[in-house]
Amino acid sequence: MSTSTPEQKKSRTPRHVSAARDKQLTPSEHRVQVAAARLRVALDERLGRSTPAETKALSKEDL
Repeated sequence: MSTSTPEQKKSRTPRHVSAARDKQLTPSEHRVQVAAARLRVALDERLGRSTPAETKALSKEDL
């Protein structure tokens, strides 16, 4: 059981929200993002899941 209060839980940033959206990525960080998107697309295909369009578009970019 968690020891945090409901007020503390509300103030946390959700996991799916990335701080990188607010700042400019370096070229190496962008390459990591593209590689991760490619892995996500491959995994989703194997598991028969749908992949968000944003992730598919990112996976098609050049490293």
